[in-house]
Amino acid sequence: MSAGRSLQPDSLRAPKTLEVPSWKKAYEKTEWEMDVEKLLPLIHATELALVLRGQEIRNNPVESEELSSMKAAAEDLLAIKIHRLGWPDPYSLPRRS
Repeated sequence: MSAGRSLQPDSLRAPKTLEVPSWKKAYEKTEWEMDVEKLLPLIHATELALVLRGQEIRNNPVESEELSSMKAAAEDLLAIKIHRLGWPDPYSLPRRS
């Protein structure tokens, strides 16, 4: 058996469509974290996971639903930064001329 191969028979493995992307696991953990000290590192980990997954699927039109979910998660992360961490809202800052 080659390195990296699962010992589990193919018939027992979950189909790829049921796998939860690592960005989604990180996002869910971030979403439910109440400890402000732990929140920012979780946000950073989630943002990194979103970027890496985006690079994996960026040219795959079949993944458009996941990309939409990723965009919504990124928007939620910004809301968490603003409302739970007290960051300024970038959309309400005065624009420079």
